[in-house]
Amino acid sequence: MKPIAGLPLRNHFIPAERRDSALLVIMHGLGDRMESFFDFPEMLLGSKISYLFLNAPDPYVVGWKWYDLDGQQETGLKNSRSLLDQTLQYLRKHQGIAPESIVLSGFSQGAVVSLYTGIRSELPLAGIGALSGYLFGGVDDATEASKETPIFMTHGLYDEVLPYERSEGHGQLLSEAGYKLDWREYPMGHQICQEEMQDFAHWLTAIAG
Repeated sequence: MKPIAGLPLRNHFIPAERRDSALLVIMHGLGDRMESFFDFPEMLLGSKISYLFLNAPDPYVVGWKWYDLDGQQETGLKNSRSLLDQTLQYLRKHQGIAPESIVLSGFSQGAVVSLYTGIRSELPLAGIGALSGYLFGGVDDATEASKETPIFMTHGLYDEVLPYERSEGHGQLLSEAGYKLDWREYPMGHQICQEEMQDFAHWLTAIAG
């Protein structure tokens, strides 16, 4: 495990056994840090794919944040999207990793950034994995190219932080807009569970394994 020098965000990279394998980008939630997700490889596909953990740019009361929650969400999301776009461009130019082999994923705020960036991408990605997040800004700015990108979206039925009903409605909106959505729900709160990781692993295998 080592960082990729030159990226605009603090990061850690775990390469796959094969250089032509897919890359899963993982972004944490509000008040957290990338190190909290270092167990994802063992819960998902191990060394069959590569993993890039990204740390949010701005400090929070505890940990880090991708955007503010005081009505300024869009400003922070645009900045985080710009940093993520720069990351994807650097990976393509300097690491030889094409966008179509990259899955953007995250939990909570990380999921929101994944969706916000992914549906605005001018190039199709391998996929978007949004765990316990929501769709900010609707689909008016979505690109036609992004509709080739499959989406795995999950939520807890008893989520006490981000209401289940809102995210479910956003999932329906994505489906109606033409996205290939795999929606899953689990009897849990604002968290990650083992069944969810197993389903995520199966989805990743189908699109990028």
